[in-house]
Amino acid sequence: MSRLTEQQILSRARASSLENVKNLNFWGSDLSDISVLRQMPNVEVLSLSVNNISSLEDFAHCPRLRELYLRKNNIEDISEIGCLKNLPKLRVLWLSDNPCANVEHYRMTVLKNLPKLTKLDTVVVEESEVEEAAKEGTEIKTPDEIPVHDLELTATVGKDALKTVSALSEDANQQVSTEKGDPESAQSNLVNETNKLRAQLGLKPLMLDDQTNGVTTMAATDSHRTEPVTVSPTPRSQNILSAVLTLVQELDRTSLLTLRQEIDQHLQDLNDDVESKPYSENKPPPNEKEAMVD
Repeated sequence: MSRLTEQQILSRARASSLENVKNLNFWGSDLSDISVLRQMPNVEVLSLSVNNISSLEDFAHCPRLRELYLRKNNIEDISEIGCLKNLPKLRVLWLSDNPCANVEHYRMTVLKNLPKLTKLDTVVVEESEVEEAAKEGTEIKTPDEIPVHDLELTATVGKDALKTVSALSEDANQQVSTEKGDPESAQSNLVNETNKLRAQLGLKPLMLDDQTNGVTTMAATDSHRTEPVTVSPTPRSQNILSAVLTLVQELDRTSLLTLRQEIDQHLQDLNDDVESKPYSENKPPPNEKEAMVD
């Protein structure tokens, strides 16, 4: 029996970090400890058949998991299915040749608790089966320690997270304004506030670069960068921009589109505010001078 390690995963997947791995195959590797999967929030397909895995708990920390292949492992208790109930994207599950697959009403119980599955073992799930399972299957409780995933927030900056960025940046700006004579302290405060948000999103913290006297914003997932970016204490809007630009690198395509919609809407609101103000609060109309001359 053996433990799956980060080094093994990165080597097999040819990835720079665990967060970048989306597809992983360790078939027939005599694995029993797969706790490293808890550090892989973006993995979508896991092929771990013919191993010695006895629990499904570690998979509960993979919110984007779509396909899970676990044929011929050592999962005995059918209640382990409860660990998968909070995975919103799981559609394919293969548990045949595990001891739990021999219990009475196995298929009905799995489908009652995982009604979104489209394929269980080798058989496609029919809508009528799901309806039958709702009546005949056994309800399994989700363990208290299993996380609940909100994919709009996981590793992304959605509407609420964007508001949090602004709030944190505003706090950082207030500290900067009272510490104008101490730029290093101001930079440190900005990093600390930004890292609070990164921690909420499950991202690795930024680091303060003492040599450049600035903030190094290249995270472990920013493998495509060749140089760190340094952010110095700036006015409030620039603080907000710095925090957002740092986090936007973590977004996938769907999240970027959501963010763009929010930005477009905010710009439209600002334009509407300007247009609704009287001329005395905006630029004078083009013919104002001519009117004054008349």
